[in-house]
Amino acid sequence: MDPQLILQSVISGLLQGSVYAVLALAFSIIYMTTRTINFAQGQQLMVGAFIYYALQVGVGLPFPLALLGAVLASILIGLVVERAALRPLGQFDPNTNIGWILTTLALGLIFQDLMRLIAGTDQRTVPAVVESIGGRTAISGIDIQKYLIFVIGIALALVLEALHRKSKLGRALRATAHDRNTAALMGINPQFMVLYSFGLAGALAAIAGWLIVPVTFLNLDMGTFTGLKAFAGAVVGGIGSTRGALVGGLVVGLAESSTVLFQAQQWGNALVFALLIVILMVKPTGILGDALIEKV
Repeated sequence: MDPQLILQSVISGLLQGSVYAVLALAFSIIYMTTRTINFAQGQQLMVGAFIYYALQVGVGLPFPLALLGAVLASILIGLVVERAALRPLGQFDPNTNIGWILTTLALGLIFQDLMRLIAGTDQRTVPAVVESIGGRTAISGIDIQKYLIFVIGIALALVLEALHRKSKLGRALRATAHDRNTAALMGINPQFMVLYSFGLAGALAAIAGWLIVPVTFLNLDMGTFTGLKAFAGAVVGGIGSTRGALVGGLVVGLAESSTVLFQAQQWGNALVFALLIVILMVKPTGILGDALIEKV
């Protein structure tokens, strides 16, 4: 094989995988506090990207302010998801009550239809944040903007990992994930931690949308497969593990990009989900996940 093609495949996989890692973090953080999956996460990415586009291109705000507005709006959307999809179910056992699957899926479809009514179905392009560095627009045949995706995506994942390992809020999150009742006895508000996880997941969705939208088209379907592949990354790495989300997202990105080496790009999605099935068969807890031990 051409060494240059192999290098481009690896770089491309890491760059795309960093986006999956950011969104996989969102899946994992919600799972930590609720033991549920928010299947509207991909649509939240799409909505966040549209809000960013409207603020930057439509209103004319500089990208930092446009991104801040998109993040704040997406945090509110995350809280709406918790209120509308999870809170009405009350105190429930996610192992036996699967209503959250239907409610989060339904909310995702609602978000998509609302954006269709508001923004229409036309594809849009979003200006790159960084078009060149030192006069160079590409390195190893890959646009500079895509390297920005990798740097910010990985940095964000590492910062969140450090905060959740070292900070008081992170310890409260892990305590809630381990045992909500015991955490409450220790003075932790489990309901606040659930709201925090949905708000943070919403912010991560907006950031992931901001990262990916300059290198792809902005459209209503952009979040569907991105969300599903990020979910696969969260499971492959170990759902509920921030380090696992980072590793799983990168693994999924590399698996998807490897199809270029065999001129089989059309099999990229199939390979990702085949990898998911293999991981579930061989190590259901994922690469870095731990088995959930429940005392009875």
